[in-house]
Amino acid sequence: MSSAVVTLAPRPLENARKAGAIFLRDARLAISYPMSFWLGWVSIAGQVLAFYFVSKLIGPSKSFGFGGHATSYFDYVIVNLAFVEFQSVAIQSFQRAIRSDQMLGTLEAVLATPTSLPLIVLSSGLWAFTLTALEVAVYLAVGALLGLDLTRTNLVTALTFLLLTVACMSPVGVLSAASIMTFKQLGPTNWVASGLAMLLGGVLFPVSKLPVYLQAVSWMLPITHALNGIRGAVGGASVAALMPDAIWMIVCTILLMPISLVAFATAVRRAKLDGTLGHY
Repeated sequence: MSSAVVTLAPRPLENARKAGAIFLRDARLAISYPMSFWLGWVSIAGQVLAFYFVSKLIGPSKSFGFGGHATSYFDYVIVNLAFVEFQSVAIQSFQRAIRSDQMLGTLEAVLATPTSLPLIVLSSGLWAFTLTALEVAVYLAVGALLGLDLTRTNLVTALTFLLLTVACMSPVGVLSAASIMTFKQLGPTNWVASGLAMLLGGVLFPVSKLPVYLQAVSWMLPITHALNGIRGAVGGASVAALMPDAIWMIVCTILLMPISLVAFATAVRRAKLDGTLGHY
């Protein structure tokens, strides 16, 4: 009777337990290196402070605000720097998790368990996203102490675009993880994505200041729409007012997510056939 109960246990609960186990493993691993863990928080405070002094050289402008409202450069850049972290973690977390398992020799054992590939891949980013959410909160808290205005923030809009950012950028990270399964090396994906975000995504300066042809390229990048949505949320805008940005991110997610999961499954299957699954 007891075995029947175990067999009939709801799969969502079983998947949640497995995802929780992966989360705890990654959390314990990160905290086991206290120097690196705590220096990350110190660097956030230092970065916010640096841009606080830079902003003293630049006056408020409507280019920094949303809906024609003049905003300080400090408010503009700190919100961008905080939330662009979600792009970085979406791209890095999956490939780093796979690479770490390769180096530790546990990847083959993990993939041999009765756990679906999508669950393994997506759960490997849970700790990284949780840590990033805490880092963003620290960014905003330190910024608020230095004058960052968050009083008009629309929380529903902010949460909507936060979820869309994670959903839209995660497939890029899964594709990076697939490349690691194939080539056994960390690729330049995050470096390229970070460079594009800083130059064309509106992180350090408004997209409107770019030449027209680069504005067209910028419009195609999901991070441009993500940051525009977040800045709009901080300015009090509703989701309806930012619907074009939301629709573009939803379309990117629908197109990229199945492609990335199929690519990762193909890379794993090929590695199993080649006998290189445990190689690094």
